[in-house]
Amino acid sequence: MVRTRTIKEAAAYFRENDPQTCLTETAIRTLLRTGAVPSIKVGKKYLVSLEALENYLMCKDEFATQNHIPQHKPERVWQIH
Repeated sequence: MVRTRTIKEAAAYFRENDPQTCLTETAIRTLLRTGAVPSIKVGKKYLVSLEALENYLMCKDEFATQNHIPQHKPERVWQIH
């Protein structure tokens, strides 16, 4: 079952599970606006799946894979020699 939340509820969920999280309402809103995480609009509110946010944070973007959208990859990988 998909667990959908409003932006405010999703931010509260992540804050409750990880008080040090950097995933704020503004960050979630930006992810939705850019299309990095899929969402739906119901009335004036956006609904987002908690699973979609968790997958994005774990770099498992199933939405991008299914829709042939290139996943975000770091431009440079730092290595210490």
